[in-house]
Amino acid sequence: MRVLFLVQHTGSSPGTRYRVLQYLPALESAGFLCTVRVAQSQVSTAAALGSLGRARHVRTLQLARSWSETHASLARLISLLPRFDRCVFYRIPLPAWTTTWLGPYRDRLVYDFDDALDVQEAGETHLMAKLRGRLWRDSLARAIACCRVIVTSNHRNAAVVQAAGGEAVLIPTSVDIDRYPFPAPPRTAARLVLGWIGTPSTAAYLTLIEEPLRRILCRYDVELRLVGAGRSPLRGVPVTIHPWCLETEVNDVSAFDIGLMPMPDTAWTRGKAALKALQYGASGAPTIASWTETNEQILGSDTGTLFCRSDAEWERALAQLIEDRTLREQLGRRARDRVASLYSVQANAPKWIALLRKAEKVGS
Repeated sequence: MRVLFLVQHTGSSPGTRYRVLQYLPALESAGFLCTVRVAQSQVSTAAALGSLGRARHVRTLQLARSWSETHASLARLISLLPRFDRCVFYRIPLPAWTTTWLGPYRDRLVYDFDDALDVQEAGETHLMAKLRGRLWRDSLARAIACCRVIVTSNHRNAAVVQAAGGEAVLIPTSVDIDRYPFPAPPRTAARLVLGWIGTPSTAAYLTLIEEPLRRILCRYDVELRLVGAGRSPLRGVPVTIHPWCLETEVNDVSAFDIGLMPMPDTAWTRGKAALKALQYGASGAPTIASWTETNEQILGSDTGTLFCRSDAEWERALAQLIEDRTLREQLGRRARDRVASLYSVQANAPKWIALLRKAEKVGS
């Protein structure tokens, strides 16, 4: 069975890696012949990952280039569809003209997304942000109309699909548990490490816990380490910045003693997949995270995560884990077990295999 994956960004985008690329070996071992096509250039991918905080006119140009490249890629894709038994779109914006052309192939089409595409990103109120939000909402509606199955990452997003009349399949964002040795190699840092991993766009969420971090770093001799942030968004808080690199990602995360995942509780963040915490858990480290309904659904209320709703709770949780090594190890083991059983490639690749085989029977 020949399967075409059309992704918006190159492999330097976390979404492309975690929602598509890491599943390919399992799919190919199951007999699927997989082809991946990228809609946007590496330049557009890099711009998207580092866009937060840039001048508005720069982001406007980025959006225009992004959608122009996607239109061109979709135009080329139409001619390829007859060659494939299935086509999986990962987070591809679908313009209005595609509905006519994709209609005859509906039984072959699967759409996958892992963000709250039906709402505007929190904190962005300018005209271009509103336009981008409208484009994505319309695109998701077209995907639900044009594609037989919609795959998504959490219950909140699945409910949106079902409310619009689509068939939703929940396959959570997962990590390859085999990449993370457990128990993790002995920590080599001279000080305990509070760690965060992400992109420049999500680094802004660290400002939500700026004061608790400042107070903790005054109380304890610990290191705050940011991987992939580009530059620190924290004012007057000492940090160590590490660049993100695929080859060192696992080692970087495995060096964390405590993982951090702050975020606001908004409609946008409720569409997220808690990927940072899954990476921390895979390495056997506990997570301190902002409470959201989605985070609690994914990470569990009594596993490897301490949830916080206020600065005081963040400071208390940080102090508790810094002082109690036994608790860190206990929560880390629980987190690892939950990731392995529910949020690993090993647990969820069979869901993709079953979905594509079911689609094959229905669409034949």
